[in-house]
Amino acid sequence: MDKKSYIQISIIFGIIIIIFFVYLNYFKKASLNNIDNYKNNEKSKITEGSGDLIKQMSYFSEDNKGNRYEINSESGIINPEKSNLILMNKVAAVIFLMNGEKIYISSNEAKYNDENNDTTFSGYVNMTYGVHKINSENLDLSFKDQTAVLYDNVNYKNNLTNVSADRIFIDFISKNTKIEMNDEKNNILVQSKIKNVGN
Repeated sequence: MDKKSYIQISIIFGIIIIIFFVYLNYFKKASLNNIDNYKNNEKSKITEGSGDLIKQMSYFSEDNKGNRYEINSESGIINPEKSNLILMNKVAAVIFLMNGEKIYISSNEAKYNDENNDTTFSGYVNMTYGVHKINSENLDLSFKDQTAVLYDNVNYKNNLTNVSADRIFIDFISKNTKIEMNDEKNNILVQSKIKNVGN
């Protein structure tokens, strides 16, 4: 082998060694740094998301009388202080009564107790029950007792009446409804819709 061939082989080996050291010192370290940064970012996201963010949450329950309760939300987290309390966002719930009636409830937020199904809805709350439509800022639902209390800026509508009050209590079993004001001196505002009946 002549001198020229030795020089060419030496140059090639020299280039390979240089590439190898550049790879070890630059690309591999950069790759490891990217992996570490990715892991750190993932940890940050988990921390910012409160750790237990769950999307598309659904809970179902049925009592011994045949009444059923279904609650769904776009997302939620398990309360770190009380593990039985689920904090939900953008909520839709349905109560299926054994007599075939349905009660629809929606709200911006809700706190759902998965031990007894008690739910506190908040934000803009909307409840539809047959011809009855009620809006409020808050609603406390007891599935066990089949009762609901709507309070704060309550507005009730049906086919004939529009009522504004501070609080409405509804018993779904007895069909009793109690409308109240926080201050007894304030009157409940009632507007009636009069329908014209043709002869």
